[in-house]
Amino acid sequence: MLMKCNGSGSSGNGYALITDDEILLLECGVPAKDMLQAIDYQTGKVVGCLISHEHG
Repeated sequence: MLMKCNGSGSSGNGYALITDDEILLLECGVPAKDMLQAIDYQTGKVVGCLISHEHG
């Protein structure tokens, strides 16, 4: 399993847990284009997205 961190801090948080067959997104508080790049545009492998909170 690979974890890619796509931002961590006041500008946003985004993480992807990646296996050969599946991708689980965590937080996604960064621009969508950044998350898509992080997962090499493999949207068909995304099985879910966990979001713990939101900002106003």
